[in-house]
Amino acid sequence: MISKMNFCGQDEKIKKYLMPEKLLFKAGDVSGEENIFIKKDIQISTTEPDCLVMSNSGGGEHAAVLLDFGFEFSGGVKILTEVFGCDSGIPEFRLVFGESAREAMSDIGEKNSTNDHSMRDFTVRLPMFSDMEFAQTGYRFIRIELLSDNATVKIKSVLGVFTYRDIPYLGSFRCSDGELNDIYSVAAYTCHLNMQGMIWDGIKRDRLVWIGDMHPEMLTVRTVFGNDPCILRGLDFASRNNPLPMYPNNMVTYAMWWLLIAHDWYFYTGETDFALSHREYIKGLLEQLCALVESDGGDKLGQLNMGYFLDWPTYGREEAKAGVRALFAMSLDAGAELCGVMGEKELADKCLKKCKLLGSKVSDVSELKAPAALMVLAGHTDPVSAAEKVLLPGGAKGFSTFMSYYMLSALADAGKTAEALSMLKTYYGGMLKAGATTFWEDFDIDWLKDGAALDSLSGEYDIHGDNGAHCYIGMRDPPRECGAYCYKGFRHSLCHGWSSAPAAFLAERVLGIRLLEPGCRRIGIYPELGGLEWAEGEYPTPYGTVSVKCRKTGDGKISVEYKAPEQIEIEIGSGVSM
Repeated sequence: MISKMNFCGQDEKIKKYLMPEKLLFKAGDVSGEENIFIKKDIQISTTEPDCLVMSNSGGGEHAAVLLDFGFEFSGGVKILTEVFGCDSGIPEFRLVFGESAREAMSDIGEKNSTNDHSMRDFTVRLPMFSDMEFAQTGYRFIRIELLSDNATVKIKSVLGVFTYRDIPYLGSFRCSDGELNDIYSVAAYTCHLNMQGMIWDGIKRDRLVWIGDMHPEMLTVRTVFGNDPCILRGLDFASRNNPLPMYPNNMVTYAMWWLLIAHDWYFYTGETDFALSHREYIKGLLEQLCALVESDGGDKLGQLNMGYFLDWPTYGREEAKAGVRALFAMSLDAGAELCGVMGEKELADKCLKKCKLLGSKVSDVSELKAPAALMVLAGHTDPVSAAEKVLLPGGAKGFSTFMSYYMLSALADAGKTAEALSMLKTYYGGMLKAGATTFWEDFDIDWLKDGAALDSLSGEYDIHGDNGAHCYIGMRDPPRECGAYCYKGFRHSLCHGWSSAPAAFLAERVLGIRLLEPGCRRIGIYPELGGLEWAEGEYPTPYGTVSVKCRKTGDGKISVEYKAPEQIEIEIGSGVSM
């Protein structure tokens, strides 16, 4: 019979059940709450002595509990019930999921809490001897409220249903600074949660393939998980979902990111099949982009909707244009190399000519950190000057999660790796101090001044939900409030894949693992400890794992030990001893 069924696909994810770690709140007639933390058989039964009991007599406060699973994860909830009594028949419950405790305690419409993208607040019915599962979202906290009057329900277990792809963590990073170790680990986990059949932006919202988001995610995927199919699946989907003359996600800058991802993934794997199978798409996309570069080095991006979109914190700012043009040049350079793979020399030359034109008309370095960083990486401005004038002043102030990798890399290019690590700890360590177990869609260090931790229900200022709905376009120094640019308040995602790229930065710049030839056939080891005493880790390649150990020596040099597959040629940087 199974062979005759018309299947659409197969879910690659596995399912595991999580125990809650804490009870943060209870209301009404609730007893036996300690029983919810006892590990039991995942099987309903007729007689279970150790249950959570919730009762409503009518007219009073509803029985409710708020549970904390300790970590953000992707999935739903499984509730096992025992016997009950209810005047209305099958009792009703309200389930409210939250990435923060206060989100789980909020109502729809409060601080921009919504059921958009995934249901986070809804009513269910739980019959006797139920083992039903509900929802598919990203969460850490859940509020369960008994709605029916004159009802008593015994609950055997409340389990988080963790659904994820069971893939190995092939890359690793450890160093003399424990906070950096934690940042790498959380970044890797953040990326992992978003590695579904394709790669998502976030597990609560939007759960879409956003190509811009995907570039920093791709860097983390290859650093931690190696050659995973979710990257090429995402690229292929985006090209089919928005066929030419449309751009991926209907944004010209995301077409630029598409090319960079395709190139950087090819450079990592050495595989040409994707480029060759998407030859016509790549050629057509490059022709469209080349047509946007004018003969004097100007561009026609302003004629397109969101033509100068870089990221939300810089959207609408005149200073962002220089960064977009830098991105444009980088994408054409990447496109030229893809053309070389496909044997399209004429188009490759055209792309390089247009890339040079974009670089011939460069203004002074942007006053914003994200555009300035891309200008450095594109070779459109001097790294040291950009660092001193833009990237260093204010420290981590003005960082963004999406653009942080490029800001950190630009600082390293300027010889400021120690300063980059300090900013990395301030910025991403700030999220950890707020109780983050995954990294967020957006963050500003000023939120820490008065913000309560994610598992806190006390304090006047809610770091997740409290923010204003202002218009920031055209403001020179806009305030950075939680989710202020696009998704405000509780709609703001606390697990967003584009914030995972610090893992790639630590591997590339601290361990110094730099890809020098396609397919990782030649790898450079150029460690930059930047004040650290030692660092070590592993980096996956198509031929196996490269292991590196770096340590400062008494003469100011760095000693390096490494192991690499025999197919890989290793180049050691200057100032390094073996």
